[in-house]
Amino acid sequence: MNTNNPLQTMQTSFHTALGAVSEFTALLQEPQKLTNYLTQIQQKPEQLFQDLAVKGKNMEQDMSSFFKNYFCGGDHKSAYPKYIERADGQAFNQPYEIKGTKMYAFAVEGSMAKLQEVCDKYLNDPNNGEIEYRPAMNYLILTFNKIDSLTSIYPPDYDKGTVHEEEAIFWMLTVVGKRVGPLFIAERLAWFMPYLYVNNSPILISGREVYGFFKQLGTFQIPDLNQEPDLLTVDTLVFKEFSPTSQSIDARLLEVQRISTGDKHQAIKTWDTFEEAVRAIANLLFNNDEIAIPGLQLPFNLLEYLLNRVVPLVTLKQIRDVENSKKACYQALIESPMQLQTFYGGKLFGFNGFGAQFQLKINNFASQPIVQDLGLDKGYSAGSESVNIPVQLGFVLHFDFTLKDGQTVWQAPQKN
Repeated sequence: MNTNNPLQTMQTSFHTALGAVSEFTALLQEPQKLTNYLTQIQQKPEQLFQDLAVKGKNMEQDMSSFFKNYFCGGDHKSAYPKYIERADGQAFNQPYEIKGTKMYAFAVEGSMAKLQEVCDKYLNDPNNGEIEYRPAMNYLILTFNKIDSLTSIYPPDYDKGTVHEEEAIFWMLTVVGKRVGPLFIAERLAWFMPYLYVNNSPILISGREVYGFFKQLGTFQIPDLNQEPDLLTVDTLVFKEFSPTSQSIDARLLEVQRISTGDKHQAIKTWDTFEEAVRAIANLLFNNDEIAIPGLQLPFNLLEYLLNRVVPLVTLKQIRDVENSKKACYQALIESPMQLQTFYGGKLFGFNGFGAQFQLKINNFASQPIVQDLGLDKGYSAGSESVNIPVQLGFVLHFDFTLKDGQTVWQAPQKN
């Protein structure tokens, strides 16, 4: 906070007070948490005030959005027809509150050339170069997430209840910008998820229909926080090969297995704050706080960006046209912010010889070309049924977050 800026000081104080009211209300509902809360006040007062300010700012934004949409007729989107609700509807209205996320994450090395092809196919080519996305690094992060509850923040879907979620996601970090003549002007970062698997239909339909996440159904083996992450798996519906007579089957798609426990005498690192976790992970992946924008070698401060506690996501949202199946009747690029609310802790499992060692196994199916698409094929020979990929970094994080309203950054012209 800039204490020389009176307006900013007043805003931060207001947000902190708003966050404190919310926390006090929560303590009245769950008084057993009071002891832990008092301990946090004594041990980490600065972190507590930062968390309260962030929570209060989010509440202000949510309240503003709520009143705008429900009492002021909304913004320019008010020209759209009203969404027809159903009691059995599964495309829940956003934004969403997601609590109790246990994220097991594993970094694997891909190919910059292949990741650029992914960016071109799903992000750059559709918008004809109006916005350009480039891979920020050749690492991909595979996460296995077990989420206690997901709920809509506003009625009518808030009143329906919560959904338990399990998912597996490949994340790739992109640099977003525009080309001006021969120059690429970087503007921001965004995460793209080329492969994403979830465990139930409301999560799949809400993600696809609202935000454009290309989710697929799967079944998972994900350990609880009090268990050792010896094996994590994803099964899904696949076509082993493409032919008019091929029959889809349920099969094991991928698994992460611990292949060694590491040096038991070497302490595994734990993280108590989000900032501590981000600094450690960024340093392990990049050896510094900066990344170089591909093609220009222009440094971009990754650490400062990540410490914002906002994770921006980009998706290609599209709907197949009913009159011509080769066309999309709606196509747009959507960027949506994930806002961290509460960070409970994290732990490093292993990194390049330190601690536990893991291996990612991906089985090869025609309908799931993960290895080829992401350039994970070092040591892989064409026709092999599977490939084993070394994990460069393994860690677990425990947190709550909200997925807020998205923004359309590009949209294809609509048919007249």
